[in-house]
Amino acid sequence: MVGRHGEVLARHAIWRWPSRIGRSYDMDVILDDAFVAAAHVEIRETPEGRYAIEDLRSLNGMRVLPSSAKQSSAEIGPEDIVRIGHTQFRIRPRSYVVGGERRIRQGAAYRGSLMFLIAVVMVLAMFMWDAFLTASHRDEKALTALSVFTVVAAGAMWIAIWSLVSRTAGRRANFSAHGFVACAGVLALQIWTTSMGYLAFGLDAGWLEILSVAGAAALFGYIVYRHLRLASRAKRQAHAIVAACIAIITFGGGSLLVNLVGAMDPAAQSHSYSLKAPFFLVVRGISPAEYIARSRDLKHAVDDLVGR
Repeated sequence: MVGRHGEVLARHAIWRWPSRIGRSYDMDVILDDAFVAAAHVEIRETPEGRYAIEDLRSLNGMRVLPSSAKQSSAEIGPEDIVRIGHTQFRIRPRSYVVGGERRIRQGAAYRGSLMFLIAVVMVLAMFMWDAFLTASHRDEKALTALSVFTVVAAGAMWIAIWSLVSRTAGRRANFSAHGFVACAGVLALQIWTTSMGYLAFGLDAGWLEILSVAGAAALFGYIVYRHLRLASRAKRQAHAIVAACIAIITFGGGSLLVNLVGAMDPAAQSHSYSLKAPFFLVVRGISPAEYIARSRDLKHAVDDLVGR
């Protein structure tokens, strides 16, 4: 018996041909599936080493995947999957070589509650420090608690959603594991964007901001990928494709929204909310006195245009 992603759920030996599959107790293979008939299908071995399967006039019929059409009979091989009711199965000969024994791995440390708690403390400390640095007035510092509460609420909702998905798809919530992935991802995003911000400031290179957004999108995609790995048993390639699509849609939509807002206010200028020490400035710009002088010259030129 195989699951919807091709994983083996159970194996039953067949000792005679022909063999019957159904819910009745006199079947060769008994299925506990309410959508399977008492005697659903009969299987015979062919001289070519394949299997002839015949539907025994069941109500829900038989399908050979990936086709969704009902079939009264079919000839299948060891890799073909047959669906009856809500059950999927394939038939393999006794000579079929199974894969080697897999080593039992210890559970990853990040799945525990302790690592999740440490990550939560680090995220809260990081956001409190960031709120303190970006606050330019005493009144704004009172909003630090509100920002921390917002982060906690948003993070809890994010983790709860992924835990629900994990519980639905994989029958395990993995709350601590999802929480650690989310917190570690937020820390990585903050470290990356902050580092690129300082680098762009020091080199006076605006293109580094584009690289920062691209790197943040890649990190976000990896975070979603790790969540999907915890929630589903699908193939890694499928997880990677879904995570990449989510990251592209999220950051692409966000960039489009920022550009639209910027187009509505052409006079707006980009700036950093946090102050950076001159020590980080590698490329020297103009002095404050020269900047003020140029500003005065620009003001005079504007006044002359208005006077005309």
